[in-house]
Amino acid sequence: MQKLAENGYECYVVGGAVRSTMLNLPVHDYDLTTNALPEQMKEVFSSFRTLETGIKHGTLTVLADHHPLEITTYRKDSAYADHRHPDHVEFTSALKEDCARRDFTVNALCCDAEGNILDFFHGKEDLEKKIIRCIGRADDRFDEDALRILRALRFAARLSFSIDPATSQALHAKKDLLHFISAERIQEETEGFLEAQNCASLLEEYRDVFEVFIPELKNCKENIWNSMLSSIRRSPDDSEIRMAVLLGNEEKPESILKRMKYSNASMKRISCMIQCGKMQMNNDVDLKRIMNSLNCPFAQFAGYRSAVDPSVSYEKMMEMHQGIMDRKECWNLKDLAIDGNDLKEAGLKGKQIHNALQSVLDEVIEKRLPNSRYELLNYINSQKW
Repeated sequence: MQKLAENGYECYVVGGAVRSTMLNLPVHDYDLTTNALPEQMKEVFSSFRTLETGIKHGTLTVLADHHPLEITTYRKDSAYADHRHPDHVEFTSALKEDCARRDFTVNALCCDAEGNILDFFHGKEDLEKKIIRCIGRADDRFDEDALRILRALRFAARLSFSIDPATSQALHAKKDLLHFISAERIQEETEGFLEAQNCASLLEEYRDVFEVFIPELKNCKENIWNSMLSSIRRSPDDSEIRMAVLLGNEEKPESILKRMKYSNASMKRISCMIQCGKMQMNNDVDLKRIMNSLNCPFAQFAGYRSAVDPSVSYEKMMEMHQGIMDRKECWNLKDLAIDGNDLKEAGLKGKQIHNALQSVLDEVIEKRLPNSRYELLNYINSQKW
């Protein structure tokens, strides 16, 4: 900021960093805005390492002490034909015009190098009242960029803010514009929303918005929906657990997750929680069967199971799990005292080996056989495979 000022340009911190500072929340990155044009910025920072990936939109990334800082030239509004990106970038010399194109009042606060706040749209007042409100007409803001619909919900959930009535009305009215947004961006915003402690109440109020990209929720009966909301309220702030709750009654949750562009690893964890969440769990034997089937961390599964079944205590599940681990009880194939090579030596082949190992594991889990090499080989030799 000093460097730009020394060369005769304005520069302000804008957006999230200012909002977070005023709310006494941690700041993860800083966005700067300036009246210097891209070529002028390049000249000012010619002695720094810079990245020009966003230069055509007026953004230069400057690496200072190995930390990337995005600096963007003041821009003003242009038309948004695709409901996501402006048709062209038009620079301006007026900071207020740059702030006017932003989404919400609390994201348009600016701070100069001395710490003075510039607030053109009553953002400070909305921060104090804990309100998410669009700048100008909410319908116009969502028409320009439909992703703002989900951003409004994410900010409200994470900050425990309410949504201004006009903004709320536009959220419902413009929800179908989300069809213009890529699945990847929807998935990213949904994850951020579901991580927030306050997401359940907003899910209840804006169910119709989420039904746009998860239409399967329309078939969810009211009692099931209310039960899911209660489960989400009980769950830890984990987006995968909460997505598993939302899709727990779907026949093919994997197809929904695939459509939403979830990663394969995330799909496995979510699907696993749903499937294993339906397994019986009354004792250590049941728990070992679940542990053998899990494709997600046990603590994550315990968070899910205790959320969907209030009779199951998270603490009790963790205690039972720890006991199994401390006692070094066998609950999977790799902990068996024998392996496939032992069965080959016993004369078994191909599928026989697989079937025999599974059978032996069942016997050990059920405590009908000790996990002893001698006992297990005796059992193998006594059976017809």
